[in-house]
Amino acid sequence: MTRINTQIRINVSKEQVWKVIADFGGVVNFNPNISNSYSTSKENGGVGATRHCDLLPMGTVEERISDWKEGDEYSIEITDGKRIAPFKFAKAQISLKRDGDQTLATINLEYQLKYGVVGGLMNALIIKSRFNKAIHSLTDGLKYYAETGQRATREALSQAHAVA
Repeated sequence: MTRINTQIRINVSKEQVWKVIADFGGVVNFNPNISNSYSTSKENGGVGATRHCDLLPMGTVEERISDWKEGDEYSIEITDGKRIAPFKFAKAQISLKRDGDQTLATINLEYQLKYGVVGGLMNALIIKSRFNKAIHSLTDGLKYYAETGQRATREALSQAHAVA
């Protein structure tokens, strides 16, 4: 099993960040690795809510909320990931903690690939580094969108890093 964790400090209140992440179908606003996302269930949040994401440069993923603690955290499971990795299982958790007027956002990704030793080799050579990069750009995107209200595209984040 592989675990990847990242944390970022966001310069807005926990309530403001929660509003961003609680819009489950709107992940495209803060994930620069997604070209489109939408809710596929009646509810857009809470246990059982589902969404579809079109990934950049290609592929899709279907996700479902498996745990929801209002205002604090939720966990998702990837129920179908076409063209991203041969998952045996994959889940992620995003949690928020108040730190004065700021918020600490933590994302934990946990997954296991199919195909035993071959899957382990694929993970070591390619997949883990790609997911590590993707999860860090996700947290950068969350910070950018929560602080500016502007969609966190790859171009917007690149420009923001160039200015900083």
